[in-house]
Amino acid sequence: MNNSDLIFIAFSIITLVNIARAVSSLRCLLYRMKDIDPLLYQRVNGRIFFSTEGNYSKQMQLFHYIRRDEHLHHFDEYFIYRCNKVKKIFTLATYLVVFNIILIPVLMYLDL
Repeated sequence: MNNSDLIFIAFSIITLVNIARAVSSLRCLLYRMKDIDPLLYQRVNGRIFFSTEGNYSKQMQLFHYIRRDEHLHHFDEYFIYRCNKVKKIFTLATYLVVFNIILIPVLMYLDL
């Protein structure tokens, strides 16, 4: 095993941990959403959000709700905090995934 393999494995582990954090944070947001905003919870199919029967378009509604910062107009401060946290963690996880995809050909080219 050479240095490039170790670098790729290290960044892959970091990426997987951050993806797990993002999913966990999203689960926590959905759990809190059930009590704080039941209408939004129903609109995004919160009960079956992570199951195979989940409706993709309804999941994307939650994504767009957070991406467009519509949560900033919500009345509950904790809900706003959770949405901001989910947005930051998903942004970080996305950047790490893109970095890993770019890292593969770079490490192959450098052949460390």
